[in-house]
Amino acid sequence: MLFRLFRRASVLSAGLALMLSSSLTLANQSLTAQGWYEKMLEEAPKASYEGIFVHQSGNQLQTVEIVHGQKEGEIWERLLHLDGPTQEVIRRGDDMYCIHPDASVELLPQKGGSPFGNKLMGASRQLTKAYQFRLLGKQRFAGRLVMGLQLVPKDGTRHAYQLWIDQQTSVPLRTELLTIKGQVLERYQFSYFNVQSDFKEARFAPRTKGIELDIASSADVLKTRNRDVLEWRLNWMPVGFVDQTASGHTPKMSARRIYSDGLVMFSVYVENVDKVQDEGTMQAGPTALTVQHKQWQGKTRRITVVGEVPPAMVARIAQSVELL
Repeated sequence: MLFRLFRRASVLSAGLALMLSSSLTLANQSLTAQGWYEKMLEEAPKASYEGIFVHQSGNQLQTVEIVHGQKEGEIWERLLHLDGPTQEVIRRGDDMYCIHPDASVELLPQKGGSPFGNKLMGASRQLTKAYQFRLLGKQRFAGRLVMGLQLVPKDGTRHAYQLWIDQQTSVPLRTELLTIKGQVLERYQFSYFNVQSDFKEARFAPRTKGIELDIASSADVLKTRNRDVLEWRLNWMPVGFVDQTASGHTPKMSARRIYSDGLVMFSVYVENVDKVQDEGTMQAGPTALTVQHKQWQGKTRRITVVGEVPPAMVARIAQSVELL
Protein backbone atom coordinates (compact mmCIF):
# COMPACT_ATOMS: atom_id res chain seq x y z
CA MET A 1 0.00 0.00 0.00
CA LEU A 2 2.78 2.40 1.01
CA PHE A 3 4.65 1.62 -2.22
CA ARG A 4 1.51 2.36 -4.28
CA LEU A 5 1.03 5.72 -2.55
CA PHE A 6 4.68 6.62 -3.09
CA ARG A 7 4.49 5.60 -6.76
CA ARG A 8 1.28 7.61 -7.25
CA ALA A 9 2.86 10.68 -5.63
CA SER A 10 5.91 10.31 -7.86
CA VAL A 11 3.74 10.10 -10.98
CA LEU A 12 1.79 13.22 -9.92
CA SER A 13 5.02 15.09 -9.20
CA ALA A 14 6.48 14.11 -12.56
CA GLY A 15 3.26 15.14 -14.27
CA LEU A 16 3.31 18.57 -12.62
CA ALA A 17 6.96 19.03 -13.57
CA LEU A 18 6.18 18.08 -17.16
CA MET A 19 3.25 20.52 -17.27
CA LEU A 20 5.45 23.32 -15.90
CA SER A 21 8.20 22.52 -18.39
CA SER A 22 5.69 22.46 -21.26
CA SER A 23 4.22 25.82 -20.21
CA LEU A 24 7.70 27.30 -20.03
CA THR A 25 8.57 25.92 -23.45
CA LEU A 26 5.39 27.30 -25.02
CA ALA A 27 6.03 30.74 -23.50
CA ASN A 28 9.60 30.77 -24.79
CA GLN A 29 8.73 29.59 -28.32
CA SER A 30 7.21 32.96 -29.24
CA LEU A 31 10.26 34.98 -28.21
CA THR A 32 12.44 36.67 -30.83
CA ALA A 33 16.21 36.94 -30.43
CA GLN A 34 15.77 40.44 -29.05
CA GLY A 35 13.03 39.15 -26.74
CA TRP A 36 15.36 36.50 -25.33
CA TYR A 37 18.03 39.13 -24.69
CA GLU A 38 15.57 41.43 -22.88
CA LYS A 39 14.31 38.46 -20.85
CA MET A 40 17.90 37.74 -19.80
CA LEU A 41 18.47 41.34 -18.69
CA GLU A 42 15.30 41.28 -16.59
CA GLU A 43 15.41 37.80 -15.04
CA ALA A 44 19.05 36.69 -14.80
CA PRO A 45 20.06 39.22 -12.09
CA LYS A 46 17.24 37.88 -9.86
CA ALA A 47 18.31 34.23 -10.18
CA SER A 48 19.88 32.33 -7.29
CA TYR A 49 22.48 29.79 -8.34
CA GLU A 50 25.96 28.40 -7.86
CA GLY A 51 28.26 26.98 -10.47
CA ILE A 52 31.67 26.62 -12.03
CA PHE A 53 32.60 28.21 -15.35
CA VAL A 54 35.70 28.31 -17.51
CA HIS A 55 36.97 31.62 -18.84
CA GLN A 56 39.00 31.31 -22.04
CA SER A 57 40.90 34.40 -23.18
CA GLY A 58 43.13 33.70 -26.18
CA ASN A 59 45.19 30.66 -25.16
CA GLN A 60 44.65 31.24 -21.44
CA LEU A 61 42.12 29.24 -19.40
CA GLN A 62 40.83 30.07 -15.93
CA THR A 63 38.32 28.07 -13.85
CA VAL A 64 36.07 30.12 -11.58
CA GLU A 65 33.53 29.20 -8.91
CA ILE A 66 30.52 31.52 -8.72
CA VAL A 67 27.67 32.03 -6.26
CA HIS A 68 24.96 34.51 -7.31
CA GLY A 69 21.83 35.77 -5.59
CA GLN A 70 19.79 38.81 -4.66
CA LYS A 71 19.21 40.29 -1.22
CA GLU A 72 16.66 43.06 -0.68
CA GLY A 73 16.78 43.95 -4.36
CA GLU A 74 20.60 44.11 -4.54
CA ILE A 75 22.85 41.66 -6.39
CA TRP A 76 25.22 39.61 -4.26
CA GLU A 77 27.94 37.57 -5.92
CA ARG A 78 31.11 35.69 -5.03
CA LEU A 79 33.71 34.57 -7.58
CA LEU A 80 36.69 32.44 -6.58
CA HIS A 81 39.53 31.62 -8.98
CA LEU A 82 40.26 27.89 -8.71
CA ASP A 83 43.53 27.92 -10.69
CA GLY A 84 46.79 29.48 -9.59
CA PRO A 85 47.06 31.95 -6.67
CA THR A 86 43.86 32.44 -4.69
CA GLN A 87 41.90 35.45 -5.95
CA GLU A 88 38.38 36.29 -4.92
CA VAL A 89 35.81 38.90 -5.91
CA ILE A 90 32.78 39.55 -3.71
CA ARG A 91 29.97 41.89 -4.66
CA ARG A 92 27.36 43.27 -2.31
CA GLY A 93 25.10 45.68 -4.15
CA ASP A 94 27.19 48.55 -5.47
CA ASP A 95 30.30 47.52 -3.51
CA MET A 96 32.79 45.13 -5.05
CA TYR A 97 35.64 43.72 -2.95
CA CYS A 98 38.71 42.34 -4.73
CA ILE A 99 40.70 40.04 -2.45
CA HIS A 100 44.22 39.59 -3.82
CA PRO A 101 46.64 36.67 -3.23
CA ASP A 102 48.47 38.69 -0.53
CA ALA A 103 45.12 39.03 1.35
CA SER A 104 44.90 42.77 0.63
CA VAL A 105 41.41 44.06 -0.13
CA GLU A 106 40.51 46.57 -2.83
CA LEU A 107 37.08 48.19 -2.66
CA LEU A 108 35.63 49.35 -5.96
CA PRO A 109 32.22 50.80 -6.94
CA GLN A 110 30.16 48.48 -9.15
CA LYS A 111 27.09 49.57 -11.07
CA GLY A 112 25.00 46.88 -12.74
CA GLY A 113 26.93 43.93 -14.10
CA SER A 114 26.40 40.71 -15.98
CA PRO A 115 25.73 37.35 -14.29
CA PHE A 116 29.47 36.72 -14.63
CA GLY A 117 30.12 39.88 -12.65
CA ASN A 118 32.47 41.35 -15.26
CA LYS A 119 30.56 44.11 -17.01
CA LEU A 120 27.25 45.84 -17.50
CA MET A 121 25.34 44.72 -20.59
CA GLY A 122 23.38 47.40 -22.41
CA ALA A 123 19.69 47.61 -23.24
CA SER A 124 18.59 46.19 -26.58
CA ARG A 125 17.62 49.66 -27.85
CA GLN A 126 21.27 50.70 -27.52
CA LEU A 127 22.57 47.52 -29.15
CA THR A 128 20.27 47.77 -32.18
CA LYS A 129 22.22 50.85 -33.29
CA ALA A 130 25.24 48.67 -34.04
CA TYR A 131 24.09 45.01 -33.98
CA GLN A 132 21.53 42.69 -35.56
CA PHE A 133 19.88 40.09 -33.31
CA ARG A 134 19.66 36.50 -34.62
CA LEU A 135 18.47 33.22 -33.08
CA LEU A 136 20.90 30.28 -33.16
CA GLY A 137 18.42 27.69 -31.86
CA LYS A 138 18.26 25.30 -28.91
CA GLN A 139 21.28 23.53 -27.47
CA ARG A 140 22.32 21.90 -24.21
CA PHE A 141 25.08 23.09 -21.85
CA ALA A 142 25.89 21.95 -18.30
CA GLY A 143 23.00 19.49 -18.58
CA ARG A 144 20.45 22.25 -19.21
CA LEU A 145 18.42 23.43 -22.22
CA VAL A 146 19.51 26.80 -23.61
CA MET A 147 18.59 29.12 -26.48
CA GLY A 148 21.41 30.58 -28.55
CA LEU A 149 21.54 34.19 -29.74
CA GLN A 150 23.97 35.98 -32.03
CA LEU A 151 24.63 39.72 -32.21
CA VAL A 152 26.20 40.57 -35.55
CA PRO A 153 27.77 44.02 -36.06
CA LYS A 154 26.07 46.04 -38.80
CA ASP A 155 29.19 47.93 -39.84
CA GLY A 156 31.57 44.94 -39.97
CA THR A 157 34.23 46.84 -38.02
CA ARG A 158 33.82 45.27 -34.59
CA HIS A 159 33.50 41.83 -33.05
CA ALA A 160 30.41 39.63 -32.98
CA TYR A 161 28.88 38.22 -29.81
CA GLN A 162 27.08 34.94 -29.07
CA LEU A 163 25.33 33.79 -25.94
CA TRP A 164 23.28 30.77 -24.90
CA ILE A 165 20.56 31.51 -22.34
CA ASP A 166 19.22 29.00 -19.82
CA GLN A 167 15.52 28.50 -20.55
CA GLN A 168 14.53 28.32 -16.87
CA THR A 169 16.58 31.08 -15.21
CA SER A 170 17.57 33.21 -18.25
CA VAL A 171 21.19 33.09 -17.07
CA PRO A 172 23.67 32.88 -19.99
CA LEU A 173 25.51 29.58 -19.60
CA ARG A 174 27.92 30.33 -22.43
CA THR A 175 29.07 33.57 -24.08
CA GLU A 176 31.56 34.14 -26.89
CA LEU A 177 33.28 37.16 -28.37
CA LEU A 178 34.28 36.45 -31.99
CA THR A 179 35.97 38.14 -34.89
CA ILE A 180 33.91 38.65 -38.04
CA LYS A 181 35.72 35.59 -39.47
CA GLY A 182 34.48 33.45 -36.57
CA GLN A 183 37.64 33.19 -34.44
CA VAL A 184 36.79 32.94 -30.73
CA LEU A 185 38.63 35.65 -28.79
CA GLU A 186 36.98 35.09 -25.42
CA ARG A 187 34.58 32.53 -24.00
CA TYR A 188 32.75 31.98 -20.70
CA GLN A 189 31.11 28.57 -20.30
CA PHE A 190 29.54 26.83 -17.32
CA SER A 191 30.53 23.22 -16.68
CA TYR A 192 28.38 23.04 -13.54
CA PHE A 193 25.20 25.05 -12.83
CA ASN A 194 22.81 24.51 -9.92
CA VAL A 195 19.74 26.62 -9.11
CA GLN A 196 19.31 27.55 -5.44
CA SER A 197 15.85 27.79 -3.90
CA ASP A 198 16.68 30.38 -1.25
CA PHE A 199 19.24 33.05 -0.29
CA LYS A 200 21.83 32.12 2.33
CA GLU A 201 24.25 34.88 3.27
CA ALA A 202 26.88 32.37 4.41
CA ARG A 203 27.43 31.31 0.78
CA PHE A 204 28.78 34.79 0.01
CA ALA A 205 31.32 34.96 2.84
CA PRO A 206 35.00 35.17 1.75
CA ARG A 207 36.69 31.82 1.29
CA THR A 208 40.07 33.50 1.82
CA LYS A 209 41.16 32.92 5.41
CA GLY A 210 41.37 35.89 7.74
CA ILE A 211 39.22 38.24 5.63
CA GLU A 212 36.27 40.01 7.26
CA LEU A 213 34.75 42.48 4.81
CA ASP A 214 32.45 44.16 7.32
CA ILE A 215 35.35 45.25 9.52
CA ALA A 216 37.91 46.04 6.82
CA SER A 217 39.67 49.28 7.78
CA SER A 218 40.53 52.09 5.40
CA ALA A 219 44.16 51.02 5.58
CA ASP A 220 43.21 47.72 3.96
CA VAL A 221 41.41 49.39 1.04
CA LEU A 222 43.50 50.31 -1.98
CA LYS A 223 42.29 53.26 -4.05
CA THR A 224 43.15 54.14 -7.63
CA ARG A 225 43.87 57.78 -8.42
CA ASN A 226 44.39 59.57 -11.71
CA ARG A 227 47.84 61.12 -11.87
CA ASP A 228 46.97 63.66 -14.58
CA VAL A 229 43.90 65.69 -15.37
CA LEU A 230 43.81 66.92 -18.97
CA GLU A 231 41.11 68.36 -21.17
CA TRP A 232 40.50 66.47 -24.42
CA ARG A 233 37.79 65.00 -26.61
CA LEU A 234 37.27 62.34 -29.29
CA ASN A 235 36.60 63.53 -32.82
CA TRP A 236 35.57 60.03 -33.92
CA MET A 237 33.79 57.25 -32.11
CA PRO A 238 32.31 53.97 -33.44
CA VAL A 239 28.53 53.90 -33.84
CA GLY A 240 26.67 52.84 -30.70
CA PHE A 241 29.41 53.66 -28.18
CA VAL A 242 28.66 56.22 -25.47
CA ASP A 243 30.74 57.77 -22.71
CA GLN A 244 29.94 56.09 -19.39
CA THR A 245 30.14 59.44 -17.58
CA ALA A 246 28.89 61.90 -20.21
CA SER A 247 27.07 62.00 -23.53
CA GLY A 248 28.33 63.08 -26.94
CA HIS A 249 31.79 64.55 -27.45
CA THR A 250 31.61 67.07 -24.62
CA PRO A 251 35.13 67.91 -23.31
CA LYS A 252 35.71 66.73 -19.74
CA MET A 253 38.50 67.26 -17.24
CA SER A 254 39.41 63.60 -16.94
CA ALA A 255 42.57 61.64 -17.66
CA ARG A 256 40.69 58.39 -18.34
CA ARG A 257 37.26 57.71 -19.77
CA ILE A 258 35.39 54.49 -20.51
CA TYR A 259 33.05 53.97 -23.48
CA SER A 260 30.60 51.11 -24.07
CA ASP A 261 28.25 49.97 -26.84
CA GLY A 262 26.35 47.75 -24.41
CA LEU A 263 28.45 44.62 -25.02
CA VAL A 264 32.09 45.65 -25.11
CA MET A 265 34.08 48.57 -23.75
CA PHE A 266 37.17 50.56 -24.54
CA SER A 267 39.00 53.14 -22.42
CA VAL A 268 41.06 56.16 -23.41
CA TYR A 269 43.85 57.44 -21.17
CA VAL A 270 45.71 60.70 -21.85
CA GLU A 271 48.76 61.67 -19.79
CA ASN A 272 51.86 63.88 -19.83
CA VAL A 273 55.20 62.10 -20.47
CA ASP A 274 58.81 63.22 -20.82
CA LYS A 275 59.51 61.49 -24.12
CA VAL A 276 58.07 59.28 -26.87
CA GLN A 277 58.50 55.55 -26.27
CA ASP A 278 56.78 52.18 -26.73
CA GLU A 279 54.43 53.20 -29.56
CA GLY A 280 52.40 50.65 -31.49
CA THR A 281 49.30 48.48 -31.61
CA MET A 282 48.90 44.88 -30.40
CA GLN A 283 46.21 42.34 -29.52
CA ALA A 284 46.14 39.74 -26.74
CA GLY A 285 43.07 37.50 -26.77
CA PRO A 286 39.97 39.73 -26.91
CA THR A 287 41.85 42.89 -25.91
CA ALA A 288 43.51 45.32 -28.31
CA LEU A 289 45.91 48.05 -27.17
CA THR A 290 47.43 51.04 -28.94
CA VAL A 291 49.87 53.67 -27.68
CA GLN A 292 50.38 56.92 -29.61
CA HIS A 293 51.92 60.31 -28.81
CA LYS A 294 50.97 63.86 -29.72
CA GLN A 295 52.79 67.15 -29.18
CA TRP A 296 50.69 69.92 -27.66
CA GLN A 297 51.78 73.30 -26.31
CA GLY A 298 55.38 72.18 -26.10
CA LYS A 299 54.58 69.00 -24.16
CA THR A 300 54.38 65.33 -25.10
CA ARG A 301 51.08 63.57 -24.42
CA ARG A 302 50.77 59.80 -24.43
CA ILE A 303 47.42 58.44 -25.64
CA THR A 304 46.54 54.87 -24.66
CA VAL A 305 43.40 53.12 -25.93
CA VAL A 306 42.57 49.60 -24.76
CA GLY A 307 39.41 47.55 -25.22
CA GLU A 308 37.56 44.52 -26.55
CA VAL A 309 37.52 45.88 -30.11
CA PRO A 310 39.65 45.19 -33.23
CA PRO A 311 43.19 46.69 -33.36
CA ALA A 312 42.30 48.98 -36.28
CA MET A 313 39.51 50.50 -34.20
CA VAL A 314 41.65 51.34 -31.14
CA ALA A 315 44.26 52.90 -33.47
CA ARG A 316 41.65 55.10 -35.15
CA ILE A 317 40.19 56.15 -31.80
CA ALA A 318 43.63 57.20 -30.57
CA GLN A 319 44.26 59.20 -33.74
CA SER A 320 40.98 61.08 -33.20
CA VAL A 321 41.94 62.40 -29.73
CA GLU A 322 42.02 66.20 -29.81
CA LEU A 323 43.84 67.98 -27.00
CA LEU A 324 42.21 71.17 -25.75
